[in-house]
Formats: sequence, structure tokens, C-alpha cells
Amino acid sequence: MHTHIAYIYPIILIVSILFANVAQADENTNNEAVLAEKRAAFLRIEKQVWNTSDADFADLVVQLGDYPLVPYLIEKKILHGLTTRKAEQVSAFLKEYENTPLERKVLRTWLRYLAKKNRKSLFLESYQYIGDTKLSCRHFRYQLEDGVAIETLYPALKQLWNVGKSQPKDCDPLFKLLKDNNQITPELILARISKAAQGGQHTLIPYLTKLLPSEQQYLGKLWHKVRRDPSSLRRLNAFSEKYPEVETAIISYGLGRLIWRDKSLALRTWKKAEEKFTFSAEHKAHIANRFAISLAIANHEKAEQWLIESESLEQDPEVLRWHLAILLNEQNWSSIINLIEKASPVLTSKNDYRYWLARSYEAMNNGAKAKELYQQLANERHYYGFLASARLGQAVSLQDSPLLIERELLDKVASLPSAKRARELKELGRFHEARLEWRYAQRQLSEQEKLASAVLATEWEWHDQAIFTFSNTGYLDDVNRRFPMAFADVITREAQRYKIDPEWAFAIARRESSFMTDAVSSARAFGLMQVLPSTAKYLEKKRVSERSLMRPEVNAKLGNKYLRYLMDKVDNNTVLATASYNAGWRRVRGWLPENDTMEADLWVETIPFKETRNYVKAVLAYKQIYQNKLYQISDSDTSDRKPGSVFADFVQMQIPSSVAD
Repeated sequence: MHTHIAYIYPIILIVSILFANVAQADENTNNEAVLAEKRAAFLRIEKQVWNTSDADFADLVVQLGDYPLVPYLIEKKILHGLTTRKAEQVSAFLKEYENTPLERKVLRTWLRYLAKKNRKSLFLESYQYIGDTKLSCRHFRYQLEDGVAIETLYPALKQLWNVGKSQPKDCDPLFKLLKDNNQITPELILARISKAAQGGQHTLIPYLTKLLPSEQQYLGKLWHKVRRDPSSLRRLNAFSEKYPEVETAIISYGLGRLIWRDKSLALRTWKKAEEKFTFSAEHKAHIANRFAISLAIANHEKAEQWLIESESLEQDPEVLRWHLAILLNEQNWSSIINLIEKASPVLTSKNDYRYWLARSYEAMNNGAKAKELYQQLANERHYYGFLASARLGQAVSLQDSPLLIERELLDKVASLPSAKRARELKELGRFHEARLEWRYAQRQLSEQEKLASAVLATEWEWHDQAIFTFSNTGYLDDVNRRFPMAFADVITREAQRYKIDPEWAFAIARRESSFMTDAVSSARAFGLMQVLPSTAKYLEKKRVSERSLMRPEVNAKLGNKYLRYLMDKVDNNTVLATASYNAGWRRVRGWLPENDTMEADLWVETIPFKETRNYVKAVLAYKQIYQNKLYQISDSDTSDRKPGSVFADFVQMQIPSSVAD
């Protein structure tokens, strides 16, 4: 009887058996030896899924009992040879795994299949929004075919149309209905053109322009021309002032781009535009903001004028930060004090302003005020706190407070099905799926359980998820768990091979990937230390595969080898090499002081790229933390490796105006 039922309703039966087993979990599941056996069996069965009958598959899966990844076998079996005859199986699976990562893949594949086969009733019955535009459009079309009044869908359809990129062809019939019913108004078209110009798909603009009434088509052409070449703004007579609100929006956008390309032309054009047009307060603030930051980064003679102008219109944190950078570059300490003391307390309470206020007081011979501020900062664990400690000549404060979680709570979280699935997927090296399950698990937990999950991730040596989970909970004082000695053997060995301080290598890896071995950046850098394939090829004089770059031993070797290469390019200056690791050594050479040396903390604050500036600060702070972990030396020790030397050296460092080739 069991075999017969399994043959007729195999997947439904398996799901039922599975959840019965979960309810009465095998006590041996937590036995590592048993778990290893089931893991091996899972991998064997997985290879047979497509070539095994439903009945045999059911028997194989039942033998796995409550092994956490059984649902992934069922998912694979359901999706193989998908037909509408599996509708009941799909429905049962989706119900059992509602809202889990398992649901999403099955639902997406099922809906796409039903859409391809034009099975309207099943599609409408199964549909849930999953962020797939093609499926959303098919859903709306089926709703209309089923008698839903189009008027009720207008808001959703207009929102679907009003995006800065082309939408799938499946949506075209819906957009035709909008057009035929006079729902695509000139205002809506102009809104979409604006989105296409500002960061969207600008090649869409000519098509959209043709949809405008003839008297407004010049606006679409202006948007497109300014998007392609902001210097076209020099011909302001192309702006007829028939639609001043739209025209000033185009000019504001264009000037915000032009100032980065041709500062003189942008300044001249703004002067003429300001005389000819009336700009809204919002547009004035946008222009002033873009001008101020661009001119400040270039150290332009009119930078301070525009910084002050921008600050009078709005207190943008980035503008204030660049005003500070300009004054730091000039070492205009009295103006720095004035700037900070006049700014919003919300901004000036931040660590960087507190530090630079103290530095300014110190430079102005107000030692008492400087010491008071330094002392407050020195009790904190961050870049500016470590700087303050070095200024005071005292050891840094790590403020380490290990999180204490009862074993009972740890076991409770570890026993959650999603946590079990996450751990097993991680053990199998299926990190993407593991992270999806882990994030799903997080959404089910209380705040205390989330903290427990961070500790669990550490126990499982899942370092990246431990780091992210601690960060997400806001508990940042468990320093040892947040800064693990991950992959210590390979990182230390390769650092020593290339004469790199191990604490620096750990800091780079911690900042680059949080020790995520399969990390891939938007620039296609890979692995622990985020090495580009092109960099690897240059260093090794041969092609290195992306797969190889995800192996910790290969990545740690290349990352440390690259650090040594950069050190050779910048006269063995670790601060310049750190900046170069992020931005490239040629670019960093272009950021060196123009005429004379500059104190290192001043130079870091004036790095033009925000990403690189923050990167250098983070790596220096992490390096200090790892130095303390690597070299547990007492305060009485006079060794050169004494904790605190990272920032003690840093505050004495001068950045040169040039480095030898």
C-alpha cells in the first residue's frame, strides 16, 4: 500500500513524511558522524534525482529521515519535467515552505511555466508578487481577461510604466490600454523622461519624446541632449521658457553633471542661467551642492565660496565634510573651530568633527580643551578614538565585552529548520543558498535570539554571517567574534612570505570580504581579499580562474603579493598602499600633497574618493584591533610590536609630495 500511494502522490507523501519526522526528530541528527553519513547520502541521491522513478525516489528520501536538506531534493524532483499534472505537488510544497527561500524558486519556475503554457486559471490561483516584471504584467493581463475593471488597475499600471528603463514586451498590451484610455499624460511622459535621463536608460528618451504633444517635444530633446553632453548647456537660447519648471529641472540636472567635466564652463553657464531663469529653492540647493563638492575635491579657488553658499541653503553632511577638508588642507585651525561650532549639533557630535575640533584646539595652543575632547574619544573603539589615544600617548581602548548567551537558547536557535538548512548548505559550500536560508531565519527571531544566532555563526566558523549578524543587531562590543582570526594559517603564512604585517593582511580581508570566500564585487573582484582576475594574471604572469580566486590559499597568496607590489610602488608607506589597494596606485600618486609633506591624518581626510577615504580609516582601525589580538603584549613591554603602535606610528607619519618610481 505504501509503495502504491508513493507512486500516485509521491511528493505530497514525502512532504508529509518529512514533516512528521521533523516533529519527532531523530536524536541522532545532532551526532556529527550520523550527520556526515546523511550528508554523503544526500549528495548521492541528489545525483540520481532526474533518473529515478517517483516511487524509488520516495524510498530514498524516507531513508534520510529528518536530514535538513531533504526539501531541496523534493524541490529538484518537482521542478524536473514540470507539467500541470504536478499542480497538486507544487501547491503542497509551496504551502509547506511558504515565505522561505525554497518557495521562491519553485514559485518563480512554476509561474513562468504556466505563463508559457498560457494556463490562466492555474496562474491566477498560484500567483504571488515576487519582483518579476514579466510575471506581474502577465498577472495584470490575466486579471483583465477574467473581468477585472481596468480602472482599478490604472495606478499599478502607471507605476509599472513610469520607470527609467524599457519594460518587457509582455507589458506592451497593458501600456497600449493605458494609452488608448488617455492615461499616459504629458506630465507622466516627462516624469519618465526625467528618470531615463537621471541614471536610467537614456536611449529610451527619443521614443518617449515622440509620445509628447508636438509643442512639448523640444523638452524631451533637451533632456536627451543634456544627458548625452552637458556642455550643450552653453547654448541657453535653446530653452524657450515656455515650460520654465521643466526647463530649469533640465538645467539643474545638466549643471550638476557639467561641473565635474568643465568647471569654468559650468560656472559661466550658471551665471547666465541665474539671470535668465527663476530656479526653485530645491534646484538652487542641488546646484550649490554639486558645485561645492566638485570644486572642493579639485581644490578650486572658488570652492570655499560655493561651500558657504551651499551651507546657507541646506546643511548637507557631505558639503560640510568637504568644507572641513578644504580648511584642513589649508591648516586653517581657527576657521575649523568656527565651522564646527556653528554647525548643527547632530553633525558635530560625530566622531570626525569631535576629533578635528580637538586637533584644532591643540594647534591653537588650547591644550586643556583638546585633552578633554581627546580623552572622551580615547574611550571609544574606532579610527578617531584610536587617533585620540595616540595623541594622548596612551594604549587604545578596544572596549571588548563578549556576549554571553545561555546554551539552551543557542540550541533552540540551532534547532530551527531554516538554521539547520543554512548550516548544512554552508557545510556543502553552497554559500548563496545558505545565506538566503540564514536571512530567512533571522526574520523569525527575537532580538535576543538574533544575538544567539551571531554566536552560533561564530561557533560554526561562518565568519561573514557572524560579522553581518552582529552588525545588524547593533551589538558591536564583542570584538573577538566580530574580528575573528579567520583562515589564520594561510593569511599569516602568505603575509610572512611577502613581508607584510599579518595584522594588515587580516584587516584588508576583514574590510574587503568579511572573510566571505565566495564574495564577488560589482567590479568582479573575488574572494577573501577581493582580487581582480586581471591583477592575478599580472602578478602570476598567467591566467588565474575565478574559481581559483575563491580558494582561500590562492586568494591570500595573491592578496599579500599585491600588497607587496603596492608597497614597492609607494616607498613602503602602508597608508598609501592601503589607499592604492582600493583605488589603484597611479590614482593615489595623483593625490599626494602638491608641494610639501602633509601629516597623515590630514591627508587621509582630504582623499577625494569617499569610498577610499572610508576604506583607509577602516583598515587602519581594523589593523589596530588585529595587532592587539596577534600581539598580546603588556604595557611594560618595549617591543616594536607593542599594541598601539599602528596609530602611534600613524600620528608621526608624513605623507610625501612624491614617491620614487
